[in-house]
Order: sequence, then C-alpha cells, then structure tokens
Amino acid sequence: MSIKSIQQDLIDKVSAKIRVIPDGTGRFRVFTPFRFDDGDHISIVLKKEADGWVFSDEGHTYMNLTYDISEKKLFSGTRERIISNALSKFKVEDRYGELILKVQEIRFGDALYSFAQALVRIGDVMCLSKKYVQPI
Repeated sequence: MSIKSIQQDLIDKVSAKIRVIPDGTGRFRVFTPFRFDDGDHISIVLKKEADGWVFSDEGHTYMNLTYDISEKKLFSGTRERIISNALSKFKVEDRYGELILKVQEIRFGDALYSFAQALVRIGDVMCLSKKYVQPI
C-alpha cells in the first residue's frame, strides 16, 4: 500500500486534517487535530517494522505526563487504572514506555483512530492533578 493510499485511508476514516509527512526510511510523522487537555498535540509516528506497520508515540505520552506528575504517582492507584483500561480497551501495547498499536489487515484509519483515542484517554490522568481541577 502506498503512503498516499495510507494517508487517504486516514483522512477518510479519521479526519480531513490528517497529514502524513516522511521522516526517514519507513517512518512517517502523523499530524492530527487531537490534543491532550493541556493543549499539547498528541505525538504519533507511523513506522514500518519487521512484522508490519505500527503507530507509535515514541514515549511522548508518558514523557508529557511526567512533566506534572511523578512517575511513581503516574503508575499507581487511579492513574494506573485509567492507563491500563485505555491500553486494554484500544489494544495498545506499552513497549518499555513507548505506546504502540500494530496495524491489522491494512486498516490504517481504524488503527489511527483507536490509537489516538487511547492516548487522549491516558491524558485524562491529568484531570486527577490539583493543577487542573477547577474550583466551583
């Protein structure tokens, strides 16, 4: 499947605002309209691996969260449950801090949508921080 076909599938299934930009051999930056609650864009890379294509955050999601939450707090209690539930629900794998989703049966658009939803849900752990709780 060509990268133009992949980009068109992503646009058709996810958003007309998707852009896929080459970033090395078998590697593409995927720009989406999706953001974390703090306004930062989610970071997504599409890359070719030995057994197929994967979407990856290349560790950006956890790195972004640990700016405001200690790693110890991030992976315990309610935060850990939110992360685990998001990974499980969307079939995303935590590969030593890099979140990945393998593209199944050349369904790039479906995979990107699921991956983006998982990352946004994981970003919800910020809502548990005092910094983001709005007074009534």
